[in-house]
Amino acid sequence: MSDFSNAINQELHDRVFILLYQREFRNDPIDILNEMTFANNFVMLPINAPVIRLTEEILARKQDLDAIIEKFLVNWTMERITTSDKEVLRIGIFQLLFRPEQDPRIVIDRAVRIAKKYGDKDSGKFVNGLLGAIYRKHLEEQSIQNSDA
Repeated sequence: MSDFSNAINQELHDRVFILLYQREFRNDPIDILNEMTFANNFVMLPINAPVIRLTEEILARKQDLDAIIEKFLVNWTMERITTSDKEVLRIGIFQLLFRPEQDPRIVIDRAVRIAKKYGDKDSGKFVNGLLGAIYRKHLEEQSIQNSDA
């Protein structure tokens, strides 16, 4: 994958994060939030459709994603996690579990970058640790399923 492609994908994920974060506070449709938020370069970027699609797919599975997060929390509750960290985790988990064609190292790296950019000083470590644990458990479950087949 080229550096240009990585930059576009990082931009896509940053935008998805911002829209998910805004959606926590506003109930506007995602396409309207996207247009309002990115009005300055709305027409120029061809990533608007993928941003909207990915954001809507994540929102459609929000309860499932939150249940996965809760399952892996140790000495924490969902209420204690910052909104920004929750959104980053939702994006990462969605891509790790529901978009298996993506390289998990890249998915986790992008999530950590977003967490560091928008979260607090420990967000990157927190997101990295939780996504790593979730992905390892997912691989373990797949291995068990494959051996039973």
